[in-house]
Amino acid sequence: SLHWPHIFSSIDPSTPITLTKLSRYNWLIKCSEHLSYVLKSSQTNNLDLELKYLTDLNRYFNNEYRVPLPLLTIKNERHVNGKYWLYEYIHGKVYNDCDCAHLFDEKQLILLAKLISKYHQFLITNSSTLSTNKKSTTREHLLKEFKQSIDVINECRKERIDLVNEYYLGCYPLLTRLLEESLSKQEKSHSNRNYLIHRNLRPSKIIWSSNNENDQIVGIIDFENLNYDTLWRDLAVCLSTFCTSSSPSIITDVDRMRIFISEYMKQISGGVAKVSSQT
Repeated sequence: SLHWPHIFSSIDPSTPITLTKLSRYNWLIKCSEHLSYVLKSSQTNNLDLELKYLTDLNRYFNNEYRVPLPLLTIKNERHVNGKYWLYEYIHGKVYNDCDCAHLFDEKQLILLAKLISKYHQFLITNSSTLSTNKKSTTREHLLKEFKQSIDVINECRKERIDLVNEYYLGCYPLLTRLLEESLSKQEKSHSNRNYLIHRNLRPSKIIWSSNNENDQIVGIIDFENLNYDTLWRDLAVCLSTFCTSSSPSIITDVDRMRIFISEYMKQISGGVAKVSSQT
């Protein structure tokens, strides 16, 4: 409370406050059943950039979705000593990245596509500060990179590899075909613009409402890995983690991918920028 006395002073002194370590760099401060905060210890050298990014994104979402919003200290700063920052805990549920048996249904995939398109519209809208033409690659080259990555994965078969890469290995032919189909419907563009993107939009990073009868997306968390990359990086991670499953279903993996891509294209093409020229 030393750096955020104005935040905790309103809490009833008789209310027990608990501190729980969530991970190596995150602590949960629980003040009541409905009010908690997360204290984060940042390991990045660009904390100012990350926190400004979150503040701008929160403003753009305008309460439609939530992201971790840094609470100002008593000195009106977003962080303490360039390392610690505090935000209000976002209540909801997340799915385990390793739960390959879970099936995301059509409604959930459409909701996810709407969220990602809204997020990408934010990046496109703020392209003057969030994008760069450095290290730009053609769309066709990006697809070749996907193909080349499979050879690398095969070489690592004997070792434990990243879950996303495991998915790439199984669904790569479908993923490639769908990306090629979507790209062929667009006007040809010579390069992909690189944006400062999340790069890790897996199930554990998307918060859903706790009400199972009204399944809605609440927000996105964990922006520590912000880096410049094409929007297709976000899409590829979503396709390979939300649209594939080891459980039998009448809806195949390729059908789920089509549902996601179709909704994403529909949403972003009706937004502030055209996919053909910007992504």
